[in-house]
Formats: sequence, C-alpha cells, structure tokens
Amino acid sequence: MLFCQVERYLTHYFSYYMMPLNEGDPVVIWIDPKRAYISKLERGKRLDTDKGVIFYDNLIGLEYGSSLTLQTGAKAYLLKPTIQDLYSKGLKRPSQVLYPKDIGYILTTLSLNQVKTVIEAGTGSGFLTISLALSLSENAKIYTYDVREDMQKVAKFNANVLGVQDKIVFKLKDIREGIDEKEADAIFLDMPDPWNAIPKLYEPLKPSSTIIVFVPTVNQIEKTFFAMKNSGIIDIHVEELILREYQVKENAVRPRNIGIMHTGFIIRGRKSI
Repeated sequence: MLFCQVERYLTHYFSYYMMPLNEGDPVVIWIDPKRAYISKLERGKRLDTDKGVIFYDNLIGLEYGSSLTLQTGAKAYLLKPTIQDLYSKGLKRPSQVLYPKDIGYILTTLSLNQVKTVIEAGTGSGFLTISLALSLSENAKIYTYDVREDMQKVAKFNANVLGVQDKIVFKLKDIREGIDEKEADAIFLDMPDPWNAIPKLYEPLKPSSTIIVFVPTVNQIEKTFFAMKNSGIIDIHVEELILREYQVKENAVRPRNIGIMHTGFIIRGRKSI
C-alpha cells in the first residue's frame, strides 16, 4: 500500500513539474526579487527587461526549474506559478484583491478536496477565483457572480493567463437575488453588504458545508454575523490574520519595518440541517 502511494506521488510530481513547457503554459520568469514576471508562453512574443530580452520561442520545450543566461550575463529561471505569484507578479488588478495570507486560510477552511461546486461573489479581479481553480479537484467548478462586467473581463483575462478558465463559470448577476445552482459545497462572499445575500444562500448550501465572508471593516461584522446566525448557520467564527515578515542579515535579524497587518475580517460558519 505504501509503495503504491509513493508511486502515485512520484508519477504526479514528474507529470506536473517535469513535462516540457508548451505554448500556452503559464510561467514565472524569475531573475531576482525585483525582477519576476508572470507570463503565458506564446510563440513570437518576447519579454524585455533591463537584464536582457527573453524570446518565448526559446522557452518552449524547457522544463519548470530550468534557467537561461541573458545577454548581460544574468540568469533567468522558469518557475511554476504559485498562488503567491498571482498576487505579486503581473496579473491585472484594477480592484483591491485578497492577500495571500487570507486566501491560504480560506482555501484550508473550505476543505477543497471534498467539494465539487463552489459559489463566489464578487469576482473582482479574480485572484481568489483563480486560487480556488488551482486548488480544486479535476471535476470541480467555481461559479463566480458579479454585477460588473468590466471586472469579470479582467478576471477572465487573469484566469486565461494561468490556464484555469475551464474550471470557472462567470455569471453576470446580483447574488442578492439568489443563485442558479441547487447544491453548493462551499460559498464565499466578498461584497459590501453580504448580509443581504446570506438569507438567499442558505437553502442551496449543502448541510454541514461552509460559508465564508470577507469584510474589511468592523461595522460590517455584526450585520454579517447575525445574518448568518438568523439564517441557521452554526459554528460561526470571526477572525483576523496578521502577517509579519523578517529581514535577515548577518547578526541583524529583525522584523521588516513595513508589514501586512490589517487586511480584513474572515467570518465563517457551517450549515445545520
């Protein structure tokens, strides 16, 4: 049994990371901490940097983890994009997006290995939408609602860069009017007045499944909490995550002067029968 598990893991690892890059694959081109670019490989295109020009035709056929030497002698590395990369490297973000510290906690709380149908509102720039798509099983889908077509166009562009558009169904509709899906395994809301949507979402949420709401201000917490409680949601928690990075120098390790402190509040609960 253990041998079979190891064999499956190795097969997944090598198929995921060791296959040659093809046209259309997403890649992070990393030169140094200040020069990291997320791109989708397309023949005939190039990336111009102050360290040299990178022709995408030359990257196709290489593997993630490969490196190439630029005209200036600097090295560029080809890396598999991560959820962290979505936030910091090159995707369009005309609206405020969730931070990786919040996204990571949300993904863990949703128990994504057990879900097939995830409902989200609003789509925004699509950072959480894409993070969900990258984390879901092969047959799972995200149905993401928003009232702004311009924002969904941005999210579609970003999803296409990462190659996860087939896992996402974009819906231009006000979720406060209800959803089209009958059985949802998880629901996530990032909108100004989630308490106006929650009563309509209780029925289509499967029993014991999770609903998570993200709000940026304290005065939104109470309305959201009691909308969840009055709708029948139980096991409700209100949380805030703080992230502090450290600066490492020889004999001088200390917290960075600038950190990510308050970003918002996560309110989560589960449906009872």
